[in-house]
Amino acid sequence: MIDDITPDSIKSIRNRYGLSQQGFARLLGIGEASMARYESGATPSKANANLIRAAMIPEFMAGCLERDGDAISAKQRTSVEKIVYAEITFDEEGGIMDMTDIYELTLQQEVLNETAWDVMAQVSRARAQARAQGDDALAMIYDDIEQQIARLVPCILSDETTDHDSLCEIRGQLMSFQKLLESQLAKAA
Repeated sequence: MIDDITPDSIKSIRNRYGLSQQGFARLLGIGEASMARYESGATPSKANANLIRAAMIPEFMAGCLERDGDAISAKQRTSVEKIVYAEITFDEEGGIMDMTDIYELTLQQEVLNETAWDVMAQVSRARAQARAQGDDALAMIYDDIEQQIARLVPCILSDETTDHDSLCEIRGQLMSFQKLLESQLAKAA
């Protein structure tokens, strides 16, 4: 496993964050001379190889910044923060989300997106039926519902709705539209 940590891969990870050898070593808690040797071809110890490998994970680097961010220059810290915080996702409390939480939210977004399109298709069919029956007032109601759902769709997959509360709010709106549609269809039948 140490074999996958080559001098080029170490430089690549370090450069990804805009760090000098010294800054990278300080953030990871590795000796600066050791880091220079690793980038020159020396094989890192297993522990240091694991630290360097972990640096590929933005959440790990966020922890390093919290713990040892004062050990690097302000310029380098800003560089690392831009990369790290662009690649990690936070929960409602500002904590860093793990992959399971992110997957769960992504799955909820996909289900809500499918639900929105399903409700929109039902509304479209109901509007066509209302128009066929000459009920222009009901067709206008369906037009309005369809427009409101169309405004929700981009919100569902937006980066701003990567929390449970936002998704619950959207789910509630979609369910309200669906209930309204069902009640209107029941009255028409």
